[in-house]
Amino acid sequence: MGGKHVIALGALAAGLVACAPEGPSAGVVETTPAVEQSSAELRRGPPSLWTAEWTWLVFAANDDHDQNLVAAFDQDALEWQHGLGGSALFRILVQRDYAPFQVGDDGKPRPSERYSIYREEIRPPGRENEAPGVMVLGETDTSDMATLRDFLVEGVRMYPARHYWVTFTGHGDGFTGLADDTTSGEGKRLSLEGLSAALGEASKVIETEIRTRPGMSGLGTSNRIDVVAFDTCRMGAVEVASSLSGVADYLIASRETVPDAGHPYSALRYIAQDRPAASPRTLVEAVVTDYVRAYVEGVSTAGRAYVGTSITSVGLDLRRIKKLEEALAELVTAVRRERPRGFTCADVMSIFADACGGAGIVASAASAPHGGRSRRATRSRTTASDASVDLVALLERLADPSFCGPGGGGSVVVGPDLAAAAREVLTIIGRPHLWTREEPWGEQLQYGGQYRRLSGFHALSPFVVEAQRVEPKTGARHGGLSVLWGNPFELLLRENGRSLMDTYRATAFEKRTGWTKVLQACIDQAEACRTGVPDPHAPAGKDPCEGL
Repeated sequence: MGGKHVIALGALAAGLVACAPEGPSAGVVETTPAVEQSSAELRRGPPSLWTAEWTWLVFAANDDHDQNLVAAFDQDALEWQHGLGGSALFRILVQRDYAPFQVGDDGKPRPSERYSIYREEIRPPGRENEAPGVMVLGETDTSDMATLRDFLVEGVRMYPARHYWVTFTGHGDGFTGLADDTTSGEGKRLSLEGLSAALGEASKVIETEIRTRPGMSGLGTSNRIDVVAFDTCRMGAVEVASSLSGVADYLIASRETVPDAGHPYSALRYIAQDRPAASPRTLVEAVVTDYVRAYVEGVSTAGRAYVGTSITSVGLDLRRIKKLEEALAELVTAVRRERPRGFTCADVMSIFADACGGAGIVASAASAPHGGRSRRATRSRTTASDASVDLVALLERLADPSFCGPGGGGSVVVGPDLAAAAREVLTIIGRPHLWTREEPWGEQLQYGGQYRRLSGFHALSPFVVEAQRVEPKTGARHGGLSVLWGNPFELLLRENGRSLMDTYRATAFEKRTGWTKVLQACIDQAEACRTGVPDPHAPAGKDPCEGL
């Protein structure tokens, strides 16, 4: 189960060509120096004096009880070492926490480690010319913001580069957070607020200490972390993107369960060896596409049990999330003008079914039971994922006039102002409507049982790329970016005085958009069902638990 998919570099190169923007509306055109010229500039003098193009920082929150998943994490580490290797142009720094049952030579639990990878050798950080070895940290708490902050800040300082890429492995679950640490406490995880704060501290160091050095600034560089990539489940949510919009430029994530085997690292190998000066945007497109390709039967070069399961990924330009947030806040306002208490639970469930069905999207709960890097490896559903839906599918449902009146396909009537607000958000996203069996006029991008790349995003869209596997027989697929929408009952259940709804209301996305206001009537009903205290707005005698 821990095996990985390795895609031939030739196929990856072909994929990059296929991902190139086609026309002025296909995506942002970034001008970067020719690879040869940039490489020549970076390689002045002996390798010890070369300017690194990329520093890759891997935060491996691998403290978990699931032996199959831990074996997959071990396979990750081997891939980083022997697949990517590390070089003077592509520096690799890893911080890894281990499972309680993993022991060292002394028979005691293996302590957390930090190490660099240079020319396929594991070396102490900053001492690549010395004998192989690691920095022993002792037991660390990966759910503690300070643990992540110290790793990122020290890594940025130790390995100055023109670009920084941060990868997270371990567990994740959307707005509820990531980086679970079994030793520190079951269910304890890093919050989105803590994640953002740690990444923000590292970006400050990039701006004030790295970009002021000779050769470390100029065309194509950023004052923030270039890419944050999640090799964890269910971080492909607009709530996650919103929390990181001020501390990084790009985001890569999946809204679904990531199989135990996780991401292939062929695209990053392509960076390290063949095109070290490729732009961050180009690499985001390649990595997203490569992940989906690795799990598509007939396209993948590896025969794994995971081939054919629900795989999806999205790449976002976080610098353009603000306009999306503003448009979604206007949508909230339009809903409240039309429905002062927001949608009822019956409305929410009906719209959910219409949105998923109309777009040919399988609900998140249908994820294949092949383990995965979600909160519980044995469970493909989580409370947060059950109460989410594909953002674009939801907007298309609210914006579609065929659902918005008597005789329409849906049971919930949506007024013209609300529909117009939804269309405005879709305009900002700028993605064409996709083909379904019911709507064959949509954009047909199917290839080998997969949407190889969802293109057509306009130049100012926050979306860079989507890639989704499609079931060849039915056309069913999984969404690209999720948002809260669904039964809120379990979100209201309290543990130690706090609920997941409290966690959601603390997110940056909720503070900027007031998103829960569109669901307020449903939230009130669910709270009445939970507590037994009647909802004063509900019809007399109505059972508040009906439909929940």
